[in-house]
Amino acid sequence: MVGDYHAEGFWRSDNPQGVRRAGNQHRMLSTYLNTLGAHGFVLEATAEPTPSSWVAAEQPQRAGLPPFFLVWASSKK
Repeated sequence: MVGDYHAEGFWRSDNPQGVRRAGNQHRMLSTYLNTLGAHGFVLEATAEPTPSSWVAAEQPQRAGLPPFFLVWASSKK
């Protein structure tokens, strides 16, 4: 279940069997991209890979959610 996407900050999964027991710092994608731009980086590419077959089998609710957001950015020359 996805919580409030707009609520940035620390969160921890309620699932005692989950892989994210240590917690995470949630940020919106726009926060990451705007911060890169504000610090002089230029966006080159992004990717949102699919979860592994193991994750999809173990946690079907995550099958359609990318586990990572990848950004390729370079500094302005």
